[in-house]
Amino acid sequence: MRPDHLTGPELRLWEAFAAGGEVDLRPRDAVGGTVMDGGSWGPGRQVRASVIRSLLLGGADAISGETAMVHLVGARISGKLRLVFAEVCCVLWLEECWFEEAPQLYGATLRVTSFGGSCLPGLGMGATTVDGNLDLMNCRVQGKVDVHDAHISGSLLLQGAHLSHAGDVALDGGRLEAKGVVGTGGFRADGELRLLQARLSDGLHLRGAALHRPGGEALSAPGIQVSTTIDCGEGLRADGAITLTGATVGGSVSFDDASLTPTQGNALSCQHLQAGELRLRPARATGGMDLRHAAIGVLRLHDDGHEQPPLQLDGLVYRSLERHLAVNERLELLSRDPDGYRPQPYQQLATVYQSIGQDREARTVLLTRQRHRRTTLPWYARAWGYVQDAAVGYGYVPERAAVWLLALLAAGTTVFALHRPHPPSGTAHPVFNPVMYSLDLLLPVIDFGQERAFQPTGPTQWIAWLLIGAGWLLATALAAGVTRILSRQ
Repeated sequence: MRPDHLTGPELRLWEAFAAGGEVDLRPRDAVGGTVMDGGSWGPGRQVRASVIRSLLLGGADAISGETAMVHLVGARISGKLRLVFAEVCCVLWLEECWFEEAPQLYGATLRVTSFGGSCLPGLGMGATTVDGNLDLMNCRVQGKVDVHDAHISGSLLLQGAHLSHAGDVALDGGRLEAKGVVGTGGFRADGELRLLQARLSDGLHLRGAALHRPGGEALSAPGIQVSTTIDCGEGLRADGAITLTGATVGGSVSFDDASLTPTQGNALSCQHLQAGELRLRPARATGGMDLRHAAIGVLRLHDDGHEQPPLQLDGLVYRSLERHLAVNERLELLSRDPDGYRPQPYQQLATVYQSIGQDREARTVLLTRQRHRRTTLPWYARAWGYVQDAAVGYGYVPERAAVWLLALLAAGTTVFALHRPHPPSGTAHPVFNPVMYSLDLLLPVIDFGQERAFQPTGPTQWIAWLLIGAGWLLATALAAGVTRILSRQ
């Protein structure tokens, strides 16, 4: 039954409802300003929220065989549209409307719902269930959009929308369950975009979006679960931090060509992130990126001369690093970790090189790790480190020991050929051989019988002692390096 005292626009809406007809209150001459001017619209474009509520709750009779629908365009909605815990029987489609008060739909059960192109002072839809899409495309919202704990069988559509709640939360999607969140096509948020522990089956799409929250978090999505992709590339501008701590993403996470410019702290926090692929090739990044303890399938970093922002890498695990640049370029990246020396990033990089058969590069990484570690040790440990490095490259360059051995052998052979040591008088002795004698001095565990048979005197005795000491140092350094390699394997 139709209520009394309906205005002309309300009567048109009431009569069109049963057949799902559209009621367009925009002036035919297109002279009426934009939706932002809705506060000045007169009675000819005004509809009370209570009338819309009555229609949505079954106040009008439906026509058999038709789909009832509230489809209103270009109206000024007076009063508060309040549907708390209500079960709405039809589609709600309020297009390019201006709202005096923020709609309150907490806990409601809705069908497809659209506020496309409308201007609202806020929107309360916490714990709401929507059977279909929630359309906020091209909306202008001067307040908080609250969809926390909402269940949307379709997607939250934000293309072209502008959400403004400066210094606070512009969109609260904590624990939101939806097919996807689509914020492309010029989407802008002045305030935090919060998606704490949200669950999205079809991805988070923010290509080209502008997120503005200086001094805070522009995108806060710790614990988010996404079955497909998080796309924050192709011109995304984030004036604030982005947090994906503990996120789980079945596909890729991309920040290619994004601009990440927080006013303080890290630009990107991805601790404990799990993703099939992470693309970190921003066009600009003024803050660091925290990847500690993340697990990534393919990690893609800049390979075109861009300066990579500082990365915190301790505990990061990845199967592949694209592209495979020169090892020195990757090592330079590890050396700029703001946390200082951490052994695990070096071991991880070496593991990746070993997995693709580049053993020399892997040894280079592990040798660099030891050299970096040496800077953190006390002076006496550093001194022994220099000996191991010079002698055998900490065991990763064992051929260096052979070079030292040959050099010392040549020197010893020359000295003892020119200044032959003499055997003790009255004892039997083998024929003196300067090469074998030098080897006897250099190799501590091998006895050729020359060292015992001949005793150097004078300055040559010091040379003999020097060769013995050098031999022990080489042997000890080589043993330490071999032990390190075997224990790692």
